[in-house]
Amino acid sequence: MTSWRSPDDPADEVAQLRNALDTQPVIEQAKGMLMLVRGWTAATAFDALRNISQRTNVKLHDIATVVVAAGSRAETTSVSAETSALVLEQLHQHALGSAFDAPAEPPA
Repeated sequence: MTSWRSPDDPADEVAQLRNALDTQPVIEQAKGMLMLVRGWTAATAFDALRNISQRTNVKLHDIATVVVAAGSRAETTSVSAETSALVLEQLHQHALGSAFDAPAEPPA
């Protein structure tokens, strides 16, 4: 008997775990950038990224990729220009604002 949490196919579980390992570093980098710029905790920075992901219906990994690319002044080739523009707009409105003023309150 299998647990309700068990995947139907162990290969699916391995693929999910590999994907998580592949995407985690860029998410951590994006969190760190928001923590540095806004003075937020890791949890607050992650909540901001997650909220933008949910508002824009863009995967969290892609949100993080855009944040890291923007912070390092690099171009991202894995995310479309349209998606990048949408993410950057949301990031500015809901996370950065006037990022170089006093630290902001955590996002709602």
